[in-house]
Amino acid sequence: IEIALLIPGIVYCLIILFFWIGILREQKRESEPQTALPKVSVLIPARNESANIVQTLASLAKQTYPPDNFEVIIIDDRSTDGTAETVEAFIRESRLTHFRLISHDGQPDRPTFKKDALAHAITFSTGEIIMTTDADCQVQPDWIAGTVRQFDEKTGMVAGLITFDPNSESTLFHKLQTLEFAGLVFAGVGANGNRYPLICNGANLAYRRAAFDAVGGFAGHAHIPSGDDDLFMQYLHHHTNWQVRYNLDPATINYTQPVDTLRQFINQRARWGSKSREYPGALTFVFLLIVYLFYVMMLGLPMLWLSGLISGQLALNLVVLKIFPEYLVIRRALDVLQRQDLLIYFFIAELAQIPYIVIAGFAGFFKLFRWK
Repeated sequence: IEIALLIPGIVYCLIILFFWIGILREQKRESEPQTALPKVSVLIPARNESANIVQTLASLAKQTYPPDNFEVIIIDDRSTDGTAETVEAFIRESRLTHFRLISHDGQPDRPTFKKDALAHAITFSTGEIIMTTDADCQVQPDWIAGTVRQFDEKTGMVAGLITFDPNSESTLFHKLQTLEFAGLVFAGVGANGNRYPLICNGANLAYRRAAFDAVGGFAGHAHIPSGDDDLFMQYLHHHTNWQVRYNLDPATINYTQPVDTLRQFINQRARWGSKSREYPGALTFVFLLIVYLFYVMMLGLPMLWLSGLISGQLALNLVVLKIFPEYLVIRRALDVLQRQDLLIYFFIAELAQIPYIVIAGFAGFFKLFRWK
């Protein structure tokens, strides 16, 4: 039994080291500096975001990119809290002629999801480059310019970094979320660095319109509620010659807000994880299954040790096989995000991570969560 338990621990360690090596490769990746100023369309789907969207729009109004070369399209997606009126008032008072609001009512006989709103907005957009963020995010002044610079002639998508606003971290729970989220984001960086695009986040994403058209938009996964980011990334990688790269420039990191309760957190992570059922490729499924089973095993590790089924030495070895590679990834992630202050919470996060992965993974696979 000890050998049977040690093998998944070794495999898990190798998977995380695969991510770490990929992060190093992505950091060393170079491209020709781009001086062109293509037209950019920034798309922001919004459903009941009247409390947050003004800050998002205000941050976009401060972009260093020439206003004549970008447009901001806010998509009111069936809001009932006055989001549309809030956006209209902001645009009117700020006199931002390159900002506009459109509505997306969808089809009355079925619910609408974020990718529906985005697909609707793209038909109204005029940009060569499509950029997306969320209605509760804040972007930095160089976000558009710094992202556009990452596009060379072979690049079809640029995935950006997203983290939680340090000013919103009022509790230990918030700090642990930031730490956990950093690991998730940089798993995506690492996978991409090894030329295996896996995950990204629509809160900081850019792609060429030509790349979007090359895969038929979201048509390949239109039946899936989510996936405007990672599923689209994977389809682009598998079905075209366009390359995907990550933008690690700190000046282009976008900031969002952590959730306040454990229930919200589990629901959010389950929702994110639900997309994994639809990831193309058997290798991806096997990888995710190994990771999940390893966490199930780690959850039962204390009981196995206390009952005498495994030795203390094996239990310690399994803990090291988990902590060592994850520390390498988190350390690198926090360096890039300029959040080294969070490293002191690493071991607390390691303990909290195991049960949440098991619960959220189960809930996500069986779709035991609520959409907004």
